Amino acid sequence: MRLISVFCLTTLVLWSIGYVVFIWNAISYADKYDFYSPNIVVLTGGRNRIAHALRSVNNSRKSNIFISGVYEKTSIEDILGHAKINGAHVILGKEAKNTEGNAAEIISWVKSNGIDEILLITSDYHMYRSIVELKHVSGKLKIYPCAVKSKFDFNFLRNCIKEFHKVAYVRLKILWNRF
Repeated sequence: MRLISVFCLTTLVLWSIGYVVFIWNAISYADKYDFYSPNIVVLTGGRNRIAHALRSVNNSRKSNIFISGVYEKTSIEDILGHAKINGAHVILGKEAKNTEGNAAEIISWVKSNGIDEILLITSDYHMYRSIVELKHVSGKLKIYPCAVKSKFDFNFLRNCIKEFHKVAYVRLKILWNRF
């Protein structure tokens, strides 16, 4: 009985440390445009991601914007509305249904266009898993993370707990597939 208690307590402590580290990493991702890549990739599904990408384009030179995970009936006009973009070429990826699908869709676009680096825009709590999925599919791609900052509140902590578990699942899946 004592061994089970020690195991459970150790598991809880390790889980708690991992979760705190995950939150720390999420809030430490840059939301600035200190780096430049002519290829901006946006993952749909979270608030302000596309607006963040448009600010990035308007703060930089001519760019390609690849928006991954767009609903099949959505048009560029639906996404951009009346937003003005400075010479950007917007491409909609409509195949991805989840983060793993985003990675496959992005890598397909990257390979077909001879791209070796991207500015990746997604929510801060979603960035780590997005990078893990992309690196799993293509470890050669240089990724500049540019996170959409979340308000530090209950919803952020709830999203982090979901992502923390999803990252653990993805890591285990990648490890399992190596055997």
